[in-house]
Amino acid sequence: MDLLNIRAVEVTKLAMDGLLERQKAIASNTANSMTDGYQRKDVAFEDQLRDIISKDEIRKEIRMQNSLNPISANAAQKLTREHAIFLNQRDYSENFKPEILGDYSDSGYGSGNNVDIEEEMMDMAKTGTQYQIMSSLESKMLTNISRVIQGGQ
Repeated sequence: MDLLNIRAVEVTKLAMDGLLERQKAIASNTANSMTDGYQRKDVAFEDQLRDIISKDEIRKEIRMQNSLNPISANAAQKLTREHAIFLNQRDYSENFKPEILGDYSDSGYGSGNNVDIEEEMMDMAKTGTQYQIMSSLESKMLTNISRVIQGGQ
């Protein structure tokens, strides 16, 4: 792991933001488990996170190729404004918005409520564990950065 990989810290922060939103949705589902007509909610953010990571990988590849093969004058002219923006774009947090999804399936209980409290409890435990793992990973990365700044003490 790169000791000064600030991008990894940013990505774990975004993952933790998405997991927090998921926990809120699960809490809402649990609180409304007996409310007639309530439809459970879920939060999706993993695809956005994968997209952010893949764009970073493409960016690294382009930079590596350019450092090995300097751009000729003709090639530089072909570099469009969009490519330049893509290569320089770093902050995805503004565009990262976990999507709240409604589940409109029928529970079969006749009340219109489709919350399965056991399923919500399992999701709560899973999401909490994922959050703890991300938090631990981010803590280790920040500790490494702190050690580098302090001179390896």
